[in-house]
Amino acid sequence: MNKFLLLILFFTLHLNAQKVYRTPSGSKYHLASCRMVKNVSSEITLEIAAKQGLSPCKICKPPTNSVYGFSSGKKKANGVNAKNRCKGITKAGTRCKHYTSIGNDYCYQHQP
Repeated sequence: MNKFLLLILFFTLHLNAQKVYRTPSGSKYHLASCRMVKNVSSEITLEIAAKQGLSPCKICKPPTNSVYGFSSGKKKANGVNAKNRCKGITKAGTRCKHYTSIGNDYCYQHQP
């Protein structure tokens, strides 16, 4: 059991010291191997990336850590309902058949 705790501690320390890269004008952070990283990128830690409000790159998928405020990568809808049928009316005059999880119960085509 003690070895297990040491392994978790080592992993946590390793993740905290994980180096990622930020491009000068970007709002995302990247791995060193990412094609978006060029010679002008600056090396930062995950902790600094979280403090700067950076999000992970969708191309290279760098590690995330919920301790620093990163999400799991999946965005949740702003609404409270799971899935509701859109309240919009189509050009034919019938109710829209799309389902939405946005709080105002309208799909992307019928946003008020």
